[in-house]
Amino acid sequence: MNKDIKLKFEDPVKELEAFKKYIKKHDCPKINLDLSALNIFDAMRFIVVSSAYHYQKYPAGKLKYKVASEDTKNLVINFKTTNFELI
Repeated sequence: MNKDIKLKFEDPVKELEAFKKYIKKHDCPKINLDLSALNIFDAMRFIVVSSAYHYQKYPAGKLKYKVASEDTKNLVINFKTTNFELI
């Protein structure tokens, strides 16, 4: 079952820590995250760090990120990862 997580993103660093705590406490191999409120740099940082952290607990898990622009997709798509999808 996919879980939708809503984060405020007033402070992307704090939200990343909140995401890590969520992963640690919950059973969540599949998660949908809306990152469309973030600028391209904060979105990239969140995607890279959160996907690596999620992969440690769920190697077969999947993250789906909704991003604001095609530019973000084009920058992140080149990472060789299997645990996330950009929508």
